[in-house]
Amino acid sequence: MIRIIASAAALALVSGSAFAASISGQVASYDAQARTIHFENGETASIPVHVAVPADLAAGSHATVQINDNTGLIGAVFSSTLLGS
Repeated sequence: MIRIIASAAALALVSGSAFAASISGQVASYDAQARTIHFENGETASIPVHVAVPADLAAGSHATVQINDNTGLIGAVFSSTLLGS
């Protein structure tokens, strides 16, 4: 039983640090069909089909795309619409 708990704790610790890399900034455009976010700083992120895209993601909103350090794959997208944009 102690081994199971220790293994679960180790897995939680390792998986929690897997999303260390990210792309963040103001969205210049978002192509929903291609699932591609273009940031105003020139960076682009292609979002995999299995990753949810926030409903409020649009040009002018602020977005953060989390990238798994181990695999290099995008794992999450967060956004918040900027007021007054």
